[in-house]
Amino acid sequence: MNSVAKVRDVMTADPIRIDHQVSLQEATRIMIEKRIDGLPVVDGQGRLVGIFTKTHAFRALGMDIKTPVGRVMQKKVITISEDATTEEAWKIKVGRLPVVNGQGDLVGMVTRTDLVMGFRRQLQHALEQLGAVLNSAHNSIVAIDRAGKIIIINRAAERLFGLAEKDVLGKHIKDILPNSNLTKVVMSGTAEYGKNLSIGGKAFLANKTPIMHNGVAIGAVDVLQDISELEGISQELGTVKMINRELNTIIDSSVDGIVVSDKDGVIIKANDAYRHIIGIKEDNLVGLPVKWLMDQGYLRESVTLKVLESKKNETISLQVPSGREVILTASPILDDGGDVYQIVANIRDLTELNNLSEQLSVSNALNVKYKSELERYRQGELLADMVFQSEEMVTKAEMSIKVAQVDSTVLLLGESGVGKEVFAKIIHRASKRKDGPFIKVSCASIPPNLIESELFGYEGGSFTGSKKEGRMGLFEMADGGTIFLDEIGEVPTDVQAKLLRVLQERELFRVGGRKPLSLDVRVVSATNRELEEMVRQGTFRQDLYYRLNVISIRIPPLRQHREDIPPLIHHFLEKFNAKFGFHKKIASPVIGRLVHHNWPGNVRELENTIERMVVLSTDDLIDSDFLWPAAGDKQSDQGWPSLNLNEVLEETERNLIMQVYKECQSTRKAARILGVNQSTVVKKLNKYSRKDAVQHH
Repeated sequence: MNSVAKVRDVMTADPIRIDHQVSLQEATRIMIEKRIDGLPVVDGQGRLVGIFTKTHAFRALGMDIKTPVGRVMQKKVITISEDATTEEAWKIKVGRLPVVNGQGDLVGMVTRTDLVMGFRRQLQHALEQLGAVLNSAHNSIVAIDRAGKIIIINRAAERLFGLAEKDVLGKHIKDILPNSNLTKVVMSGTAEYGKNLSIGGKAFLANKTPIMHNGVAIGAVDVLQDISELEGISQELGTVKMINRELNTIIDSSVDGIVVSDKDGVIIKANDAYRHIIGIKEDNLVGLPVKWLMDQGYLRESVTLKVLESKKNETISLQVPSGREVILTASPILDDGGDVYQIVANIRDLTELNNLSEQLSVSNALNVKYKSELERYRQGELLADMVFQSEEMVTKAEMSIKVAQVDSTVLLLGESGVGKEVFAKIIHRASKRKDGPFIKVSCASIPPNLIESELFGYEGGSFTGSKKEGRMGLFEMADGGTIFLDEIGEVPTDVQAKLLRVLQERELFRVGGRKPLSLDVRVVSATNRELEEMVRQGTFRQDLYYRLNVISIRIPPLRQHREDIPPLIHHFLEKFNAKFGFHKKIASPVIGRLVHHNWPGNVRELENTIERMVVLSTDDLIDSDFLWPAAGDKQSDQGWPSLNLNEVLEETERNLIMQVYKECQSTRKAARILGVNQSTVVKKLNKYSRKDAVQHH
């Protein structure tokens, strides 16, 4: 793939299309059969003239099914050229974007998912190119992230250390290379250049550089330059010092800068590479003292002068006026008496290595950026009510956001307490109705004789006890927004028929009313019951089931994504600490046991358990002794108490509700204090009052 991808590279080519003369019946059949949300419409010459979606199909209900789609389709269609870049396509906030060629002919369709996959392939291609560059480098390269874990090791480093990439990636640098101080470079954010070390009998020059992003060190890279060859060359010069022509050939052909000085520090030979790397304008340096380079500001210090003082090899690293980072290595050539006869200095430009380090930094920064963008998309404001990290819950959340883009009815399935209401709110907030009302209806908490009037409202005087001015129903209150029908399986059979009419006709009659009221409502329903079995038993209408089950999302129970339990525990702990003014913590053994519990009540049961632990524990640290008997207790079973947790939670809930209601003598006030709906307080009071009556009897 090219560095800048075109729309043609990621689009779905030759999409299904229909002629503008095709009937509504045929267009709808194609969408249902192919499971697609919309069809591009073309004229007789194959040019795009409109788009026909499920919304248009719904709006056309009541029209002649043989009506051409050209009469109801959307004619103003946003398109994009196949030569446009994927970045340009991404800026157009359309879920399905028709693609046209230079003649205006429809050649493809591109979705947001296509674009994300295209970006991902671009990133993968960039990473592969970077890997190829790193593995082609002669020098050994090792890089770590901020946590000290190895993220890159090239083939040269594998050969040098006798390690395999698959065995070291993700491991801490101290566990693999104990003598490395790369972590120090990350913490300080300061580079370390020109460190000499010996590995396997060879001499290396280590350059450690922090990987910076937005002024913060996010890792470090260690480049090991084999300088054994340079030392070997300096020794070879002692044996070939009289062979001037071969020596000059070697010096002049070297890509490294080389300068040869005599015992007094006067330059007797300097190649073009030396002048080019340092940035010297003079054509001829022969006869000039090396100190002249310092006087003119070309060098801050002279490696040749250091050798003259120490009479041994010297290496320094510095920056020259041109901005290049260089390493200078000088070696003495001794005569037969052991005195310095000549000094050969070598200068190597590290710009290429530093550019490689910069490329690595940029690549890592891009990687962080793309991951951050995906994470914000996945866990942004839309998912603010969710705490999860498992792949399964990520998939369910992303599916909810996707289906929110259309107005189809959604059926949420799952056990009690898995968080169906949370998913319903996500669908509402991610839809075009997000600014409209979100009305939750608990079908099980409304008495059967009142549910019809609660849902659809009533006209004044329609029944005994009704208000003379009538009353608006919950469906009317949800107009322009979303209505969430929780526990839909509890709706009585006679009300199911009227609910079906509302879904089909998008209008309702109030109880006692004769005038239909038009509705614009998105319906999301939920149940913990098996509606298909209820249909077979005749307790739930089959036609209503099909209307509700256009799109279904089954939310898994907590025991099937246990990796989400620890973050949920900490989330609820913070919630109840803030609510009650505590600063309590949960010991690790307790968290371990909570993770392995089956949680028949799912997330709701876990939340209630954490609240109970916070309220009833006497110490700031909630440890295992608080929840489970000591080892050897006959009541325990592999560390779990025989006491039923649901019974304990129910008893705690009963005591709390009864006490609050006793003090305020008002279900409305009690609901406000407890943070729940008034209907919940009424239902719970009736439940526990009946239980108390049975027990006393």
